[in-house]
Amino acid sequence: MEEKQKLNLLRLSVDNASNFDEAKAYASFIFGFKEPFTTRTPSDDEEGRKHEYIEPIIEDGVYLVEDGFMPVRFNGAKSVPSPKLCDVMVSYHGHKWIVAKEDLKGEELPLFSDGSHPEDTSSFYKCEIEALNDFDMKSCTEHLRKAGIAFELDADLYIPTAGQLAAMYLFRAELNKALELVGGTPMKEEIYWSSSEYNAWLSWLAYFVSGGVAYWNGKSYDHYVRPCTAFGL
Repeated sequence: MEEKQKLNLLRLSVDNASNFDEAKAYASFIFGFKEPFTTRTPSDDEEGRKHEYIEPIIEDGVYLVEDGFMPVRFNGAKSVPSPKLCDVMVSYHGHKWIVAKEDLKGEELPLFSDGSHPEDTSSFYKCEIEALNDFDMKSCTEHLRKAGIAFELDADLYIPTAGQLAAMYLFRAELNKALELVGGTPMKEEIYWSSSEYNAWLSWLAYFVSGGVAYWNGKSYDHYVRPCTAFGL
């Protein structure tokens, strides 16, 4: 990241900090440095100050992300300088992904049409425990694409897995506020499709009222889809 970008992010972080200690924590996170330590070079007696670089730790939670900048913890921020340029990221157990600002097409959709015939067996089919520990939305979505997904989905968009939807429900209050802050719409208190499949005709669903994850209806039923994209530093 360029120094100017770091400075701009630091300004944004300080503006949203509630106290001095929080502002210092933001600065440490952005620049990725520990406290400086002093060394002496063998060629002279002048002190040289060096910093030890450390990888920033992104804890579980909801973050605001702008292209080219490090993610900043949402923490109930009331405003951002450029909402349209910001995205919302969820971090959970080392997995990170960007949540789309809107449901796909803004309406309920089937995963497969009534006439589709996916394979009877597949290594992608998962029991409940496997589904809730599934975060590989790329592979799962690609499997659905090959099986004959019923709607158009851009190549860089993916349907979140059951594990991702469960995490999004866990952070739903923060997630919805962050989505609204950047000009998006909150997750509806409705049923959302996951890309984690139970079998050829059923895929795991997340109900954003109770947090339940199950396979109530077949893939030809209409439910909401909230696409996600991959995140990488």
